[in-house]
Amino acid sequence: MKIRNILYGLGCMITAGVLLAGCQKHTYDFSYSPTSPKAGEKVTFTNLSDAGESWVWQFGDSKKSTLKNPTHIYTAAGTYVVELMVDSTKSRTVNHVVEVLDSVPTIYIESDIVPQYKPVTIKALYYNPTKASVTYEWTVDQNLFVLTDGSLTSDSLTGYFTNYGQTTEIGMTITIGSKTTTAGRTITLTDNNAPTLLMQTQAGGLWRQRLYDGIYEVAKQYDGDPSAINAANDSTATLNGVTYDVQNMPVLADKGVRALQVDAVNRKLYVILDDGLYIANANGDNLTQITTTPAETLLVDSERNSIYWSDSDGVWVMPLVTHPQNVVSEQMLNKISSVNTVSVVNRMTIL
Repeated sequence: MKIRNILYGLGCMITAGVLLAGCQKHTYDFSYSPTSPKAGEKVTFTNLSDAGESWVWQFGDSKKSTLKNPTHIYTAAGTYVVELMVDSTKSRTVNHVVEVLDSVPTIYIESDIVPQYKPVTIKALYYNPTKASVTYEWTVDQNLFVLTDGSLTSDSLTGYFTNYGQTTEIGMTITIGSKTTTAGRTITLTDNNAPTLLMQTQAGGLWRQRLYDGIYEVAKQYDGDPSAINAANDSTATLNGVTYDVQNMPVLADKGVRALQVDAVNRKLYVILDDGLYIANANGDNLTQITTTPAETLLVDSERNSIYWSDSDGVWVMPLVTHPQNVVSEQMLNKISSVNTVSVVNRMTIL
């Protein structure tokens, strides 16, 4: 009798549990991200249902999925009704309206504040899910912007701005397939400090040119103190405590030496003779000609591995030469200022 009562009680408990389980209410829902997707952008759908073993998604554009958490890309802007059916049961169906925005092209630049002479890249950002043909047309003030890579009809521009203390506009017209869109961006140009090449002309005028990484500021008139410019064109120079005088060097003694400078790092001498610029070893041998145009002034900058000189055509810069016999292959002459901007220079220094 006791065993029968125990079994009867267990049966009642099991029956009650089944009834409770059958009455439990489940939730069927989903979310999506981003909440305001653009055409061509991937949308991630997250299944929030707390029950179910199979799923059927209808994305509203005739596309389907049976994954629990699918992703989808809409190729056109519009309003789409997304439906999720759980376990192929109509009573377990939920839907949400997804607004897909038009894909508006934009101009990308790292910052709207750009220091002068700092390399910057400007790009076109857009969605093109159908891989339609794309054309570009950029507008930028070419009096301020120097293009170093790309073109006004490519997807990006690389270059630098040559002024500061003002704003400038960048514009882009982009055609994707048959649709043309325009975009614009306002850039603020700021100053950018750098080592400075100071020059004094034969007429006594002062000029300044800042030296950036492989880029040279347009030379500008300078109102500073002329005493900041040293006399770098003496016919003597000191290297490691040894003073060199052209009169004590047989290879130079009978030459018309106009200036002598020392590269203390590589133990080389640079000299201006009547017929051009030359390089020699520290003992004065292996005299090798660098230029054929007579130079006016000379400045060796071992710290920046550069030599600056001026002649009747302008101001030039070249990497320091490590071996006189290789001077031809190591020449990388780069004019950094023309005589129509700066008169012939007779003194230079770097601050």
